[in-house]
Amino acid sequence: MIDLFIPAVFFFLAAGAIPIWLTGIRSYRYCSLIQGCAGVLTILASAAALLHITGGELISFSLTPLFPVILGIDRLTAAFSLLLGILTIAVCCYSPGYISRMHGERSRDLLCSLIPIFLASMLLVVLSRTTFAFLFFWEVMAVSSFFLVLIEYQEEKTRRAAFFYLAMTQLSTVCIFLGVIQLYLNSGSFEFPTGISITTLPGLMAFLSIFLGIAIKAGAIPFHKWLPYAHPAAASPVSALMSGMMLNTALYMLVRAVTGFFIPNITSGLVILFFGCLTAVLGVMYAVKEQDLKGLLAYSSIDNTGVILIGIGLFVVFTATGHQAIGTMALLGAVFHAVSHGLFKGLLFLTAGSVNVATGTRNIDELGGLLVRMPWTGGLFFVGVLAISALPPLNGFAGELLIYQALITGLMQSEPLMQVLLVIVLSLFGLTGALTAVCFVKAFGLTFLALPRTPAAKQAHEVPLMMRTGPAVLSIACILSGIFSSQILAVLGYPGYLPDLLLLSILLIGALALTYAAVYSLASRETRISITWGCGMQDPTSKMEYTGSGFTEPVVRIFAPIFRTRITFSKEYQDSEHCFVKAGVARIELMKFFEEYLYLPAARLIDSYGSAISQLQNGNVDTYVLYVFGAVVVLVVVMGWLA
Repeated sequence: MIDLFIPAVFFFLAAGAIPIWLTGIRSYRYCSLIQGCAGVLTILASAAALLHITGGELISFSLTPLFPVILGIDRLTAAFSLLLGILTIAVCCYSPGYISRMHGERSRDLLCSLIPIFLASMLLVVLSRTTFAFLFFWEVMAVSSFFLVLIEYQEEKTRRAAFFYLAMTQLSTVCIFLGVIQLYLNSGSFEFPTGISITTLPGLMAFLSIFLGIAIKAGAIPFHKWLPYAHPAAASPVSALMSGMMLNTALYMLVRAVTGFFIPNITSGLVILFFGCLTAVLGVMYAVKEQDLKGLLAYSSIDNTGVILIGIGLFVVFTATGHQAIGTMALLGAVFHAVSHGLFKGLLFLTAGSVNVATGTRNIDELGGLLVRMPWTGGLFFVGVLAISALPPLNGFAGELLIYQALITGLMQSEPLMQVLLVIVLSLFGLTGALTAVCFVKAFGLTFLALPRTPAAKQAHEVPLMMRTGPAVLSIACILSGIFSSQILAVLGYPGYLPDLLLLSILLIGALALTYAAVYSLASRETRISITWGCGMQDPTSKMEYTGSGFTEPVVRIFAPIFRTRITFSKEYQDSEHCFVKAGVARIELMKFFEEYLYLPAARLIDSYGSAISQLQNGNVDTYVLYVFGAVVVLVVVMGWLA
């Protein structure tokens, strides 16, 4: 079964080549069909590896003796490749309907061609068993995702977002490249190393380089700003894959590094834990105040990256301090939540794309009342909301419960100083969960409930069947992987880590059935039609509803020192005594802290340095001869000193 990965990669590449010969709707359909076959093969091969039916090396060849390319599979790889296969099936169902509504035939064909190449590159990244192969396929993934973000290049905002993403992803590649070189200097080989200590300077530099590259790619704060730029600019299927799989590809490599490359060390664990807490809390805070639906989901991806980093950091800390069992629980929680995040975030991005297709807007304040007009999309989005809010028995609950259990168990068995640290982490983790619930009550309530706020929302209608089928695949996966989470872990060799959510699900369904039966049997059969009570208003309108800013204004005020909130009022009066207000404007402005204090100063410094260097190329031959003479003198001095 393991050999199915090879034809899966070829199917992906074949699907990417189809738009070269075919155009129009036939291209989308054939491309999706072949891509779907690759997804099925990936799921079968991954399931076989997870169940220990097969495993090991897939293929091995060398470009030169120094640069080997080895592909292999184990159960960690299989968990993430299984996620990629499920996302592939969902995107294949969804994409033809979405792509057919895009403007520009060239953009549609390019999108259709690049998505399978992007999928193939991510699959090859997780299958790589040498640092050279990993770095090569990582760069293919980075370049293909850049062009996917740039598809709608006609818009200035899209071009700016794409090139900002390119700068960040290439910075990530540079860091990974430096880390790979350091690993080679430590081990003498490009094969995945083992047992490197970060107490030595080369080992520490290797860890910091690899972690920094992964943190940038995964959107950890303060390297997160590319996500809220790139996701709104990209097509919804691309956003689903970038958030659902690409971020997890980076986090997969971090798990691989801390479980194999490096010896667990409390210092490296604390570094990961610090970035995890910072990313989780600030990510969800910024998601709460966001009004763009896809921007909100992008910030939420940052928050979930933080949650996964917390689990990985706890694994390293507990393992380094001799609590191996607790560390295993934390790592299981991190991996389970990573896979769960891929499922429910893919679901949310696809349904958000359906909302955008139906209404022409992503602004939450311009939506409302869509559940009546788009019941299937609204219901599927609601499943994603329940999962990301970690409500039982869905999969988001299972992963976070494992991390909570690791925190609480470690709290009871650790030294006093470590207990203080774990209490802080537990408090921040709880705050993250509470703010996530607020964020997605806002996202679902203001988008799908109440009255439509604009004519576009009022005229919205349900998207075609296949655009509902893709999200439905992911919603079923979210439900089943949550209900059977305990059984899944037991099959994988980790029984007893989770309570039986299947039993809980049966009890919940039974309670709902009994409640419905009681209400139905006791309720009056008389029909009564009336409007919802609206605080005494005879005819409530959409202007009386909460806006996104109004709903989250209390949270923004509470955390004003973090948001750096600026509230301004301006009023125009009808009389000279300032008694009667004629008109007024109120603004709540949130300072973009990292952008204004980190990114822009660095960009200005680099721009100034580039301008200074460019002046050295003045077109004067005499100057160039002087440069050569100076370089020769320096080389002679250095060689003489070394001799």
